[in-house]
Amino acid sequence: MIWRRQLPAYSPLPLGAVMAGAAGLASGAGAARAGVKAVLARAMRGDEVLLTDGGTGALALAIRAASGEAPGASVALPAYGCYDLATAADGAGVPVLLYDLDTETLAPDPASLRAALALGARAVVLAHWYGVPADPEAVRAATHDAGALLIEDAAQAAGATWHGTPLGSFGDLTVCSFGRGKGTTAGRGGALLSRGAAGNAAFARARGDVRRAVRGFPELVRLKAQWLLGRPALYAVPSALPFLRLGETVYHPPAPVRAMSAVATRTLARTLPLADRETQVRRANAARLTASVARGLTPVRVPVGGVGGFLRLPLLAGARARARAAAPSARALGVMPGYPLALCDLPGFTERVLNRTEAFPGARDLAERLVTAPTHGMLSDADLARLERWLAERET
Repeated sequence: MIWRRQLPAYSPLPLGAVMAGAAGLASGAGAARAGVKAVLARAMRGDEVLLTDGGTGALALAIRAASGEAPGASVALPAYGCYDLATAADGAGVPVLLYDLDTETLAPDPASLRAALALGARAVVLAHWYGVPADPEAVRAATHDAGALLIEDAAQAAGATWHGTPLGSFGDLTVCSFGRGKGTTAGRGGALLSRGAAGNAAFARARGDVRRAVRGFPELVRLKAQWLLGRPALYAVPSALPFLRLGETVYHPPAPVRAMSAVATRTLARTLPLADRETQVRRANAARLTASVARGLTPVRVPVGGVGGFLRLPLLAGARARARAAAPSARALGVMPGYPLALCDLPGFTERVLNRTEAFPGARDLAERLVTAPTHGMLSDADLARLERWLAERET
């Protein structure tokens, strides 16, 4: 079909969820807020839950609160990842120490993480990119041994588990995101969870920095557009509008953090129960696509003890495969490059990075080589077959 263009990522959003969100304009969040908080606390073993208007804002709150009141206290961030990490650090106003990643697993490089902690990081942000688990127990142990707090960024965890426990359950603080491409959506929104004495104390500091929620009429407009256009038969329309910058990695300046709107809260109450089924679909599709990968592409490895959520299927690409991934035909399949710059090379952010002169070879290698393929539930059997053929094409 000439107009068919695959979404890089997808979150289930039935019309009933949009209608439930619309009801929030008239009647507020109602009981939905308490219900959503209870579901999240139960799923990720949280003691306290705060719903925010975005995951980036929740991360900024966590960084500021976990870094404490000491002048110059810093946070350790992965040197490769979503630019929203930089936005959150800028919003928190905290100096940054970067640590490198293992290119095979996207997990923290242990020696680099220890070096960042030795330089005085008071908090560590651990992210699980594309739903691939990074060993949270090992990172938590290293972080606590150094007297720092662990912030688990579960924005892309997408149902992944570690030894049977959902990711997002291991940090002193946990951040979730419910944007349109996170597997579970409220249109926008996020959450901050805490556990344990140190995490709960940081949570108490964070909650005072949140402004009042709005009802969310602009969010309802976006939700309606997401429901209508977020399907392969119509996605070519918004993806052709350059001002939307869909699929691009863009730095967004920080904004004040508000509580989650009534529209987003009521929408999320309807979409949270859909997450488990979508996770199972993504896992099955990821397994099918992985079996087709040929020379020139290497799937990122899920460590022993982890089960991936596969928000997308991350692959390390050789030179020819990277060129193929940049072609319009690959974009139509939903194949996309990873984040184009390591955070150590992000203009305007490096001034905040205290150890910016270090090499970070893993992060820079990922910026050069990482590509991703879609795994979500909007893929038809024909879509999967086309992706299999793309993945099976061998380098010459």
